[in-house]
Amino acid sequence: MHPGARTDVGPPSRFLTSRPTLGFGGWAVGGTGWGVSAAERDRLGAIERAVERGVTFFDTAPTYGDGASESLLGRALRPFRERVAIATKIGPRDDPRASLEASLARLGTDYVDVAQLHEAGDQWEWQLEQLSRVREEGKALAVGVSNASHLQLTRALELAPLQTYQGPYNLFDRDVEERHLPLCRRHGIAFLAYRPLASGLLGGAYHAPPSFPEADHRRNIYWFQGAEFARRHEAIARLERLARDRGSSLPALALAWVLARPGVAVVLAGARNAAQVDDNVTAVHRPLTPDEVATVDAIVAETFRPPRASPSARAQAAGWGERERYIVEQLDGSRTYEAIAAGWTDRGEQPMVAAQVKVFCDQLAERGLVE
Repeated sequence: MHPGARTDVGPPSRFLTSRPTLGFGGWAVGGTGWGVSAAERDRLGAIERAVERGVTFFDTAPTYGDGASESLLGRALRPFRERVAIATKIGPRDDPRASLEASLARLGTDYVDVAQLHEAGDQWEWQLEQLSRVREEGKALAVGVSNASHLQLTRALELAPLQTYQGPYNLFDRDVEERHLPLCRRHGIAFLAYRPLASGLLGGAYHAPPSFPEADHRRNIYWFQGAEFARRHEAIARLERLARDRGSSLPALALAWVLARPGVAVVLAGARNAAQVDDNVTAVHRPLTPDEVATVDAIVAETFRPPRASPSARAQAAGWGERERYIVEQLDGSRTYEAIAAGWTDRGEQPMVAAQVKVFCDQLAERGLVE
């Protein structure tokens, strides 16, 4: 495809509805990267229960369990193939055609509903053009992008008939609200929200910073440690009370919050057994009221008040790097971490996310440089 290509094709009707839907995130059923692996029968049972409970969108990737997620999904979904949508991904260093054909073999299907770039790597523009050609051959009904900056997403719209964007989104991590969600709404792109439970933190099981096994991908996620864990744990204690008051679990509350956000098409919730699927589905049947959404937002806003840089910080920043100086200049006590990160990315520099701003602000706080 070339600049000016038609981009108003729209997402496949089999998963786009007039309201956000709950999808199934397939990483955890791959059996690796999430601590001790659940038994295969339990992981298979999770997929089957999702179908029973009306879930029709399943997202996976070749890297989830080194192909195990795709293989398991293929086995479980084969009897229901025409009733469900399957999305998979292409790695940043993979040939799109070879990668997708290998995925189709593992999934046991002739096509996927969405083929996505897993992230925007060095050759992502070439990959996207190649993926569009594969779509024209019928091996994918739609093309999407995941984990790209909003500037890359804007560029992608010039290269291909893009139909989905997948990004992380939960009540703590809201970078996409600044640029991605508005961009998707303007162009009619379906937004697929992954990590709606903050990689399990919003499951409510962690009352102290956890120690994950070496192979667990959460081992190096910053919100499971230090000051960020303390902040999130404080908010979770209040959110758990809200969940109890409405007769639901914390995960169901967190999923219902994402389902209530404007512009979200599918919320991808993972599960490793049928019971987790049942709990996730309650988020659909027990939506949040506007007052409950406002209460959640107030709890999070109070917990994550942006700091103000001290005069000493502003003076010292003159000798720091450009990114650090930029952040300090923006720390006026009113700009959110997400807004600061998006403003930097607008400049066309190396993209920034709110997590990086928070970590830097914690470093400033340790030195007494914020108010």
